Amino acid sequence: MADDAPTPASDSAPTPAPVPPPPPSSPPPSPPPSPTVVSRKRSLPSVVWLVPVIALAVGISLVVNSLLQAGPHITIEFRTAEGLEAGKTELRYKEVVVGRVDAVSLSEDRKRVIASVRLARSAASLAVEDTNFWVVRPRIGVGGISGLATLVSGAYIGADAGVSTEDRKAFVGLEVPPFVLRGEPGRSFVLRAPDLGSLDVGSPIFYRRTRVGRVVGYTLDAEKDELLVQIFVEAPYERLVNNRSRFWNASGFDFTLNASGLTVDTQALTSVIAGGVAFEHSELATPNAKDEVEAAAGTRFWLFSNRKAAISPPDGPPMRLKFVFDQSVRGLSVGAPIDFLGVEIGEVRAIRPGYDAQRKRYPMEVTADVYPLRLGAVRGALVEAPQGQGPGQDRDQRQRDRRELNVRLFQRLVENGVRAQLRTGNLLTGQMYVALDFVPKSRPATLAMADGVPQVPTVPGTLSDVQPQIAEIVAKINKVPFDDIGRDLRTTLAQAREAISKLSPEAQQSLAEVRKTLEAMQGSLGKFDRNLLDPDAPVQRNVEQTMTDLQRAAQSLRVLTDYLQRHPESLLRGKPADPPLPSLENGR
Repeated sequence: MADDAPTPASDSAPTPAPVPPPPPSSPPPSPPPSPTVVSRKRSLPSVVWLVPVIALAVGISLVVNSLLQAGPHITIEFRTAEGLEAGKTELRYKEVVVGRVDAVSLSEDRKRVIASVRLARSAASLAVEDTNFWVVRPRIGVGGISGLATLVSGAYIGADAGVSTEDRKAFVGLEVPPFVLRGEPGRSFVLRAPDLGSLDVGSPIFYRRTRVGRVVGYTLDAEKDELLVQIFVEAPYERLVNNRSRFWNASGFDFTLNASGLTVDTQALTSVIAGGVAFEHSELATPNAKDEVEAAAGTRFWLFSNRKAAISPPDGPPMRLKFVFDQSVRGLSVGAPIDFLGVEIGEVRAIRPGYDAQRKRYPMEVTADVYPLRLGAVRGALVEAPQGQGPGQDRDQRQRDRRELNVRLFQRLVENGVRAQLRTGNLLTGQMYVALDFVPKSRPATLAMADGVPQVPTVPGTLSDVQPQIAEIVAKINKVPFDDIGRDLRTTLAQAREAISKLSPEAQQSLAEVRKTLEAMQGSLGKFDRNLLDPDAPVQRNVEQTMTDLQRAAQSLRVLTDYLQRHPESLLRGKPADPPLPSLENGR
């Protein structure tokens, strides 16, 4: 029964269909053959699958190679993104592509732009502290036009490699390219100047009208109230700068009007338009050429206003003087020269009226700066320099000693009769100057001190002396009786006219006789000219014969002189006898 019970069908195998019973007359069917499992050999994969495998391998190798070749990633800040484009703008060093901008974005405060740059592995050394970056674009400046190639290729980022050993990833780019790149042959110097004038970054430097460098920058020294101009002299001209070099502002034209006429001095057309600096060697600095010392980098020089001031002897520190004039100073202006016997030793700095309470007067106070070194040998003859001065001496003490020396110098000059006087320098313009000159018969005076400033005594100016004299002359002219003189002159002329009218017939006869006499004299002079100047005249022949005789006499005298030089004994012995004539018997 258990065998007859139905077996539950499996979920995985289907239920076989019932086999109908064979007919009773047919033989029983043979059993089906048992299945046989045959194992077949698996075939190789298709070649098509090699293509993606190779592509994957190449891609992986490129990624690995890119990672191996890629350098550091840096960011550079600029004021604007003009010319920058992600994925296109290159970073170049010495015109070699060493990186590329991969992104450009705004800073957090939206005031600047940040360019992300991927450097090449070979340029990893650029990512240091003192490397400079800037955008190369077409620029027009004092030094000329630059960056024209970017009009075709597009803007790119330039780099100047630093020398620091500290790594850096974030940089602030320069808005203008540096004018001196690291490693450029040459030398930098500093010029001190009271003002910039027409100079600018890129202005040329000239030596004997040849461009040898350029201005690379300038800063203001607030402590010393002066301008510091940085210049760069290119190789090999940097060796020309030494301790004898003097620099001056060569911008524009330098006009000089003197006794020889008008002189115009200029360096080049470039300096006229864009300004410039020139330098040369001063013989007054070190007269001996062997004392020349080549200037080191960073040496400071003074920038003079013109060539004349540059090559002049050194003036040294100025000394403040004061003059008080009891007259009008109309025509005297700030900058007017202070003259000592024709030599300019200073200039006027200030003019203001004063007040004399005792005399109830308003004198004019003139303050000036003079340079005692311009007095030359006068300074050394009147005063002696204090002993013990040297580099180790205190600076304040040296200044006090120099001031005392200068005060003694002008005290001696005043004692010897030097006084200050206003004089007219130009009659057309009325410009005046202060002259320090020896005034004869001047009253004795001393060098007074007014508020710590030496005050030189003054005398009235030449114009003040002329005005009273002119007034006196005018007064004398007014006393002349011109009316009486006119009446007397009129009477005299009438009498002379009457006398001439009476003598008129006799005067005409006298003039006719004088005319005949002159004609006779003219005829005689004509005959004299013909007898004297005519080639066939006897006088001419006699003169020619006389000249011939004089030539012969001179020739004879020359022969006699030559003979006496060869035979001086003939003065004592006389002329030797003539040699005998040759005999005819010998056939001679």
